[in-house]
Amino acid sequence: MSKKSLNLALTLRHWDYDSLGYCSSCDSYTMFIYSKDLNTWLSQVTSSWKSSSNFKATLMARENELCFFCNANYRMRHHAATVIKLLGMSSAKHLIGRLQKDDSFHTYESAAYNVFRMQKMRKLINYEVSEYFDDKPYGSYVNDIRNENLERLTFPNNRFDVVINSDVLEHVGNLKQALSEIKRVLKPGGFHVFTIPVDYELPRTVERAKITDGKVEYLMEPVMHGDSIRREGVLAFRDFGSDVLDYMSIEGFECKEFKYNKGDKYIASVYYAQKKQ
Repeated sequence: MSKKSLNLALTLRHWDYDSLGYCSSCDSYTMFIYSKDLNTWLSQVTSSWKSSSNFKATLMARENELCFFCNANYRMRHHAATVIKLLGMSSAKHLIGRLQKDDSFHTYESAAYNVFRMQKMRKLINYEVSEYFDDKPYGSYVNDIRNENLERLTFPNNRFDVVINSDVLEHVGNLKQALSEIKRVLKPGGFHVFTIPVDYELPRTVERAKITDGKVEYLMEPVMHGDSIRREGVLAFRDFGSDVLDYMSIEGFECKEFKYNKGDKYIASVYYAQKKQ
């Protein structure tokens, strides 16, 4: 028995078996588990949010059902699967093969190996990742991870075949500027593939805060989301509503959506826009 299997066996009260299947994030056939601890934490975090009960329930479902090998949740795995599908590939292994063989093929993920979770990815110079450190120069490296601001990307024009954002854009102050920057660094025909939390019972997207003279101006009571870098969490600048496709579209960069169900229950959406040729 592996160390991970032993640890899992010793903590049975913290998780439930969900299913067996394929994980697109780590390219493995695996077991999916439902974390009771994660569900409790999400319930606590969202308890004060003035969002619909359906949105909170869906959020907890999309963030759970973890891959035993790489810990990717339902949302991340389907995000990875959507990238693969849009690129006309069959698997994450196929994507790695393309990156290894074609030096002109470039991808960018604005969180360090959040969606694709394979060690081989970390060795590929044309699979570029970043994090956001607001107190460091953009384009510099912090603990070997590139620092980038989506509103002011330091990459050249027409560099990437695909840009991946995983629940990031709700935390960007100037969303339209970020979308313009993403469009700029994509090659013609390239894809922006992203996830964002959307409350479909909210008729229109609501801006919760904005940047004025370099400082955050709160339009509503602040809401913080969990963050892998900042213990205090990260501010949500907006709550996305059912107008999301129009709200996330700019000229020549129309937003579209794949919806993913488990049985007859809606769990998550992955959104994308393709830069016109």
